[in-house]
Amino acid sequence: MRCFRAMNGLKSVTIAVSRDYVCAKPRRLSTKTSLWDNSMNDKRFPELSTERLELCEITSSHVDWYFEHFNTPEIIAGQGFPGPSNLEAAKEELDRYIVGLFKEGGGFRWGIRLMGESEIIGSAGFYSWDKENAKADMGYELRPPYWGKGIMKEALERIVTFGFEEMGLNRIKVTIMSNNPRSMGLIEKVGFRREGIMKDYSKFEGEYTDEHFFAMLKRDWLAKREGI
Repeated sequence: MRCFRAMNGLKSVTIAVSRDYVCAKPRRLSTKTSLWDNSMNDKRFPELSTERLELCEITSSHVDWYFEHFNTPEIIAGQGFPGPSNLEAAKEELDRYIVGLFKEGGGFRWGIRLMGESEIIGSAGFYSWDKENAKADMGYELRPPYWGKGIMKEALERIVTFGFEEMGLNRIKVTIMSNNPRSMGLIEKVGFRREGIMKDYSKFEGEYTDEHFFAMLKRDWLAKREGI
């Protein structure tokens, strides 16, 4: 089983990665509906945009991209486990953890492209969507050549807005490994607050690492947007 962590790139060896959603336990869905329940049933993926970016749907046809992207050394170091071993494994992961995430109503995973370009340079989105308690986890990753340009911050601000306004979320959580201070700085710039640390929470290449938890509440997001 592959677990996505929510991260951005380290200065030298780690890129943004977020794959925790594959480990989320299934939850009983509430009978209450969010603004996106009907559209989820229609299976219409909500493509978004910002001043510089297009947030597009990732489909089963992106298997070559998935294989290459998640076998990038920086991404492997950041997520804490190897990428898919071959295209068949990549297709299975893609269909299960990204395409299936949306089809099954568990969340959204957007591909990130520069405006007018076709290449997907990263991805970000929500997983473990708990409709009953109006909360979800968020993760992201970006290819190293695009670090330090404000791209991920721009993408996440748009995605967070979608979460609070369209999905009806009250709380969004992000998990970041302790070896990734760059990602911690990014998520704090977006407006998230550190809530706690889980000591020796995960293990990669024989070494235990802590994981840091950040969250944003809708009331804090509204206050930030209104300049309060």
